[in-house]
Amino acid sequence: MNVKEIFGNNIHTYRKAKKWSQEVLAEKVDISLKHLSNMETGKVFASAELIEKIAACLDVSVSALFYSPQEKSLDDSDLRKIEKIIQEESQKAFVEIKKRMRTERK
Repeated sequence: MNVKEIFGNNIHTYRKAKKWSQEVLAEKVDISLKHLSNMETGKVFASAELIEKIAACLDVSVSALFYSPQEKSLDDSDLRKIEKIIQEESQKAFVEIKKRMRTERK
């Protein structure tokens, strides 16, 4: 699935969640019904300004319009690994900062 299709599917999903027709959303963001239909099917894309309007009307973040459900979400195991890496990197940074401070004092 390409970015235009992901974007279009997400517009469709959020629009349906609000129980809006394509006509309603098209009117709210001031575009033609055909343009909205073409966006939802991934045939065309939108300008940055239109993306912001659509997100605001649908009450979602701009990034939510580009989220792909096929992306693997993080589970507890992933989060523990991330936390461990952050701790290790923080410790390395702390040691390096201490070394630099000692060097600068000389």
